[in-house]
Amino acid sequence: MADRKICIYAICKNEMKFVNAWLKNMSEADYIVVLDTGSTDGTYEYLQEDPRVTKVEQKIYDFWRFDVARNDAMKLVPEDTDIYVSTDFDELFEPGWAQVIRDKWTDETTRAEYTYAWSHNETGDPMNVFKYDKIHNKDYHWIFPVHEVLWPNKGWETERRIDLGDAVYLHHWQDLSVPRKNYMDLLELSVKENPDNPHVRHLYSREFILQGRNEEAYSKFFQVLNIDTTWTSPQYRLVLLDTILMLANLSEMKGELDETLYWCNQFLRVDDTYREPYLTAADVYNSRGQYDRALYVLDLMNTKAVRHYSWVEKHANWLTTDKYLYANAYFGLQVYNKALELYNEVLKHEPNNIDVLKRKVACLEML
Repeated sequence: MADRKICIYAICKNEMKFVNAWLKNMSEADYIVVLDTGSTDGTYEYLQEDPRVTKVEQKIYDFWRFDVARNDAMKLVPEDTDIYVSTDFDELFEPGWAQVIRDKWTDETTRAEYTYAWSHNETGDPMNVFKYDKIHNKDYHWIFPVHEVLWPNKGWETERRIDLGDAVYLHHWQDLSVPRKNYMDLLELSVKENPDNPHVRHLYSREFILQGRNEEAYSKFFQVLNIDTTWTSPQYRLVLLDTILMLANLSEMKGELDETLYWCNQFLRVDDTYREPYLTAADVYNSRGQYDRALYVLDLMNTKAVRHYSWVEKHANWLTTDKYLYANAYFGLQVYNKALELYNEVLKHEPNNIDVLKRKVACLEML
């Protein structure tokens, strides 16, 4: 049924920078509803006057939680809505998204997965790319104070997902000037409410990295591994993989390279089809001057790794990182022509990468 009704629902505060582009993009939907949480820059008044907005209300919270606000926004969705779509004002779909959803949705569908570019590099290439799942039917609610997720009201066994692939592609154009206010406080609350939830504890650990508190982050990630849970479940397997990867990366940052390789091997014992542990290991071998070993690991990666589009992997690791590490190994082995070719490939996507530019000059001097 191509006539299924779609409603965009969102929360916002002081989004005048994004509001017009967002409304234009989201107008492929049948309805747009917004819960304004206290704008002082004119966003609320703009939304009240714009005919593209089906309904807008303002609500000021004494205590802020993302899940509560998003659930309140869902209450504004019209009763005859078939498909709910949650987006933020700094997110835009590639055109044509709504009709794809209408065409693919079935009576049995409860939720859809689609492609999400969380970040972009200086040339506009998507960097962190993974599957998103914030398109759903009415039978969901939001949980967790921050890094909130949709939870099926009738249990996970009732979910019937469809994968829209790249036909629905959402781009995140984050305003990096906005501080991460209260995230740590909300994550601490989330851990208090869900002490044995690996996903929550993982996100809490990651916040220490974002605040530059790497030693504490390592300890917190290590504690995640000791949670008594079924790590093979679909909800937690990715948590396990990314936790191990974070421990590898933090070990490398501390210069503890044997430990880095240990965690890379632990990752590969769980799943050898991701690029990330191979790339980290290759970087270690390059730093040690073991260039043949680095090439071996990179070649092995190319026979094993596949694209998962999960948040564990980074798009750059399919776009430039592999070429950069191959080039460094070839440079170390004095195969300067191959190194130069690969550095040039990297520069197509990272033209202002100072390290690569310096290495390219060094190659030219050696040839």
